[in-house]
Order: sequence, then structure tokens, then C-alpha cells
Amino acid sequence: MPVTEAAYVKRSGQLTTFIENKIAPDVIAFQEVSGEQAVRDVLPNDGVGYLICPFNSHKVQRLAFAWKKEFGPAVECEVEEALSLSSSLVEKDRVRPGLALALTIDGKLTRFLDVHLKSGCVSPLDNPPDALEGNAGDDDPCIILQQQVVPLEKWIERKSAGTNRVVVLGDFNRNIWHETHEPGKSRTDGSDPKSELPSTVKVRKLIDEVNDGAPEGSKLTLLDEACPINAASDEACKRLKSAKISDDEKLLKRSENLGCRNPVGLDHILIGAGFSSPHPAEKVALGRQGRTLSASAEHPNPLLALSDHCPLVAVLSD
Repeated sequence: MPVTEAAYVKRSGQLTTFIENKIAPDVIAFQEVSGEQAVRDVLPNDGVGYLICPFNSHKVQRLAFAWKKEFGPAVECEVEEALSLSSSLVEKDRVRPGLALALTIDGKLTRFLDVHLKSGCVSPLDNPPDALEGNAGDDDPCIILQQQVVPLEKWIERKSAGTNRVVVLGDFNRNIWHETHEPGKSRTDGSDPKSELPSTVKVRKLIDEVNDGAPEGSKLTLLDEACPINAASDEACKRLKSAKISDDEKLLKRSENLGCRNPVGLDHILIGAGFSSPHPAEKVALGRQGRTLSASAEHPNPLLALSDHCPLVAVLSD
């Protein structure tokens, strides 16, 4: 569907209103943006109250952070190239890197990692019992995701050494809840995720592998997630954590509920021991603004969805 400039401008304005009125974030992690200007286009007042850390080194679907100026400049803003598998894939096949941000908040070093992992290997319930292992050949998305496991774990281990205020968030393209409810071993050989991963062994449960708590102090907590739009949405979210139920997925996609094309299961937030969260992370409904409509004779510009994902928002405290 051709996108017109007018349609893009309209969506940017709608996103600005949505972010300001529905989220009002202190720190926001973006996925699938082109760069700093795209972020400023959707922040309130063109982002004058925010500092921004983007990157332009990847071909498409880049990441960015924005945070309130009161937190001061970034201590670090680094592209985590290891997640792009630059050492093992040719340039045209490289996947998305991560983006790491360090801030000093309340006098304490706080680290964030924004991820957008390989798509197409979403749930162990799609092809049990070894869905993450992958068996469809060298181009299988699960095989690529396998290669991102170790770089992700190494970042968590390395960056947890200096602070317990660590947040890993973004689009994991993996339903971690299905992993946690799926019985069975974490690795195909049954070995302990705390040990070094042998090259011939596949990971069945990504979260067990990257979040094994070794070395001490690196353990993160996966935040619970909820859809408190209404009772039906909340119950559907709960059921979908342990099962694939098409009727529940359809319910959440409706505009009177969440309204987004990918309502639950892909986006997650993990926090270090230096943080607590009194409530589950919440999916924020897009409603009717989660739909895309083609242009017509009556409406020459298409209507663009704000996003294909509903935002996931958490409130953290010490």
C-alpha cells in the first residue's frame, strides 16, 4: 500500500498525542525507526524535553532510546553489534543489533538494552518439543535466533557486573511465557544452562539460557504482563500465556480491546534486582488507531496504524 506524506504526518501527530496522553514515559525504547528525526516526529513538542540515542548503522528497522532531559546525558550509548551476528553472517544477511544505554538515575548507574530479535521462531507451542532448535535448514529463523542467544547472555552477564539496575526490553519475537509453561529441558542435551553452551547443543528455552543467574548478581526478573482494558481482555491475556487460543487472539485484536495486530507474546521487560515493580507491565490499547485502511476515492490518503504492536509499559521503583 503506497504511503503518502500526508498519511505519515497524520500518524506522527496521532503518535505524539498517544505517547503524551497514554504513556508519558521517562524512558522509552523504540524498535523499527529510521533514526533520530523519526523519534522526534512522534515525541511531544518535537522531543524538546527528551534526549535521544539512535543509530544509523543498520540497513532498516533501527532502534532508539529517548529519555527525559532531567536524567542528564547518557553515560554510554552503544550499538551491541554482537546481536547482529556480524562475525558469522555476510552483510546482506545480518540481523538487527541491540542498543545499550546507560544513565545515572538518582545517582545510580542504570543500564538498558533494547532488542529486536530474529522473527519467525515465536513459540515452542508452534512445533513442540524443539521449536527453538529449528529443523528446516540453514535459512530457518530458529537457527538464526539460536545464534543470538549467547551474545544476549554475555551482555547481561557483562553489564550486570557493575550494577543491579539493569533493564532488558523490546521485541524478543519469542513468546517467553510459552517457554515458561512448556515442560521439558532447557537444552536439547539436558545440560545445566549455567554451564558453557556446547556448539552442538541447541537451546529450547531462550529465557532459561540467557537468564540463568550465573555469575551471581546477573539474574533478572521477567515482569508479569497484563491487559487491563476490560475483564475479557485481561482474562484472554492470562490464558494466552500458557496456550495458543485463536479466539482469545482475535478478541484482543478487536478495536474495543487492544486493537493491535500483534497484541501479546512478543514484547517483554526484564529487570535486575535493583528494581521492583508493584504491578505487572501493562499493554496499552491502540483501539481503532491500531488499524490500517487503504486510500479510496473519498479518502485519497491511507489510514496508517500507529503500530502493529501495542506498547508495553512498566513502572519501576528502587
